[in-house]
Formats: sequence, C-alpha cells, structure tokens
Amino acid sequence: MKKFSLAVFVLLAVILMGGCMGNLNAKDDNPPINPKPLAQEVLENQTKEVSLYFLNDKSNSLTMEKRFIPKDADVLKQVVLELIKGPNEEYSRPIFPAGTRLLSIDMQEGTVFVNFSKEFLQEGDDEKIDKLRVAALVNALTDILGVNSVQILVEGNKVEQVGKCKIGLEPLKRIMVVGDVYYNPEKIKRLQERADFGKEAWRFDPLQVLRKEGGIIGLGEQDEIALKEEFSGKAVAEVVHDGKVYKVELIQPFGKGSNYIWLIHKVTPLFTPIPDTDPTKGETFIYGKVKAIDYEARVITIEREYQDARDLKNEVGPEIKVLPHAIIHFLAKVSYTPDSGVKYAEKDISLNRIKVGDELGIILTKDKEARAIIVSDPSLIPYEPNIKVLSPARNEAVSSPFKVIGKARVFEGGVNIRLIDNSGNVLNETFVQASNSAPSWGDFEAIVSYKPLKEPRNGLLQVFSISPQDGSIQNLVSIPLRLK
Repeated sequence: MKKFSLAVFVLLAVILMGGCMGNLNAKDDNPPINPKPLAQEVLENQTKEVSLYFLNDKSNSLTMEKRFIPKDADVLKQVVLELIKGPNEEYSRPIFPAGTRLLSIDMQEGTVFVNFSKEFLQEGDDEKIDKLRVAALVNALTDILGVNSVQILVEGNKVEQVGKCKIGLEPLKRIMVVGDVYYNPEKIKRLQERADFGKEAWRFDPLQVLRKEGGIIGLGEQDEIALKEEFSGKAVAEVVHDGKVYKVELIQPFGKGSNYIWLIHKVTPLFTPIPDTDPTKGETFIYGKVKAIDYEARVITIEREYQDARDLKNEVGPEIKVLPHAIIHFLAKVSYTPDSGVKYAEKDISLNRIKVGDELGIILTKDKEARAIIVSDPSLIPYEPNIKVLSPARNEAVSSPFKVIGKARVFEGGVNIRLIDNSGNVLNETFVQASNSAPSWGDFEAIVSYKPLKEPRNGLLQVFSISPQDGSIQNLVSIPLRLK
C-alpha cells in the first residue's frame, strides 16, 4: 500500500511538472506590455535628439530629419558632421557640395563660428537652392540651446557669398524661408499612415504641426504663433519672427476633419522691407504726430517731435507729401516681459489706416517727400507673467511640508523653487518640470519641506526660471509666507 501510494505520488508530480513546463514553453497569448521598449529606453539614456534640415527631392524647400547623437558629444560639431553625412531619408537631398569638410567650430557669446574647406563654396546653379543650403545650416545650429547666430567661414576667412546667395560678412540669425513648401506624394502617404497608427498624432493639429515641424520654414521656439483660421481642410496662422509678421498656410492633403494630417503649405511675408535712410542721397528721418490727413491728396500734416539732434536740424513740414509707392508699416506691440521688455512686430498697412493722433517715424527723400512711414502702436499691452503661483496664497500661514501649485510658460518647462526665511537663510531649494514648455502653458506641482522651527517666522517663497543664455534668474515670482 505504501509502495502504491508513493508511485502514485511520483506519477502525479511528473504530470504536474510536465504541465508547468508545458505552460512555460507555450506561447503566452497575453504577454505583459512594456510601456517603453528597452532599446528605446537605452537610446534615450545614452543619446540626445537633434533636428537636421536638408533639401527636399525637388530642391525647392527644406525637410526635417530627427537624428540621435551621443549624449556626451560636442553638439555643435556633431550636428555639422551629421549635415555633411547627408540625409537618411530617400525623399531628401544633401545641403553640402561633395568633398566639403569641417575644419573647426567654436562658439563665442552666442555666435557659432563654423569653418569649412573650400569645397563648401562650389557654385550652385540656382540662388534659391544656395539660400536654402545656408538656411538649413543656420537653422540647425540655432536650434541648439544658447546659439543666437552663425558666422560662416571658409578656410578661416569670412565670405560674402555662398554659391549665388549673398550673405554678407556679419553673423547670420535664424532664417525664415518664404514660398511654397513641397512634400513628395509618397512621403505624405507614409506620414498619414504613421499618424493613423498613433506614432505622430500631433500631425492632426495644425498648431502642433507648426510647433514641431516649423523648423523647415525657419520657425524657432521663441517665435509667436497664432492660429487665425481653420476651415474646409485649410488653416492660416500668423507668426512673428525676428520682429516681422508672416502668414503661414496649412492644408490637409487627403481630406477634411480630425482624421487627416496637416502639412505646412506656404509662407508669405506680410511686410515689405524698408531700406535704411541713406544720407548720401539726401534722405533724412523725422518723428511727428499726425494733426490732419488728406487721403486723396496723400498729404499728412504733422506736429514735429524733436527726439534727436538730426531730427532737430531737419527743416520740413508741417505738411508732407506721401509718395504713391511709399512703404507704410505698423509697429505692433506683441508681448511684454520684464526680462526683454516689449516685443514688436512689423507688417504692411495702407495710408488709410493712418489716423489723427498717430505717432510716426518718416523717411524723407531729398525733396522732403515720405518714401516710408512707421506707425507706432499706441496701445498699452498688459503684462502677463510667465509663472503663476496658485497655491500657497500671499501671506498664508504654512507648515512643513506644504504644496506649491502653479502654471508656467518657460523654456523647456523648467521651474525652480526656493524658500528663504526673514534672515535670508535658504530653507529649501527644488526643481520641477512643468507639463509643457514655452510658448505653451504647463502645470507644475512640488512639495516643499523645511526643518522644524523653534518659533514661527516670516518667509519668502521664490518661484523662477533660469535663462538659457546666461544662467540668470528670470520670471521671478515672490510670495511672502508665515512659516510655522
């Protein structure tokens, strides 16, 4: 009996173990889902993502390619080397002539000095292509934190021209690319497919397309973007870039509605450049306030405002003839921050937009006729801080730990929080990441604690961001508190 029982026990054990082994080897119909694949996690930890720009397959506009570079690499050098390697995408073309080599690259006070071999100057067949090549280089480098401008050198010397494109001898700021934007039809199909599978769902939102892919037309993170219209598969936005206003049109190539992607279609400047005052031609500049205006005769009557010595010595007025081809700009106030002051944007207006009381800057010909007028914006622009602390309230009594809740519109969403007492001692310092970065608003929340106090005292909560340019404190909000 005992032997029989032992045999049965062994048999059952074998069967059960076999069943378990069978389950281990069988295909799991519901495997656990890893929210972030291991390869992707390793990639993010060891690399950083950069934006590169290349010519499209028709060489009439730019395309953007995201690429990963080693996290500890010299970013400036690596970006240029990646540009020299050329695109990985089949619908893109290189921006550098064959044989171009990077000789050196350095940054001084926000300006990158990039030095190429003589092959860089191989003359192209088209001025527009050469301008796109320059824009691709400058915009890729100015995408990098702290870079404001790019000085192109060849064999150590400044050059005034790249191919048929004149660039001058001064450092180049980020370049806005105007005109039509072309996408290869096969590429558009692939973009729609990727969005359908949730890989780039932001392409269903025209505003997000401008923020994420606007680099192909020169948009940067600090540019103002406002969606003006969206209807029937078309959208129109106004953007402010380097103090100038542009109209950007977007389209839905496959259909109307929330299930179809948006593409940047066309960029049009809403301003006509005003040539500088040229004293060698007898031109002068004056300020004035409009007292009367005859639109038919194109004559404005002004009251002179003597704002500098040159204006004071300029005998003209009060009636001034406005030439038929005169360029008239409205200098609008766009935004204000304590760090950078008022931000302006220029766009064209017609003579009938000028009214009595307007303050003008006027460029006069040698015959004392107006060839250009700049109308100042008289409106007061309200200041909206880029950091708002919702809790705690001013002069609120708090005890350790307490929660800080707020909203921020700052670079890369980085928010710094500091608590000091009435003697200036730092009781706590911390850093949090807002849910979004500028120019969008993001929410933030942090727990602030401090060591027990012998008795209540006054304190100051400071919430601020750090300048990416020089590391200084920006957007400081101070909240007085009673610490228990």
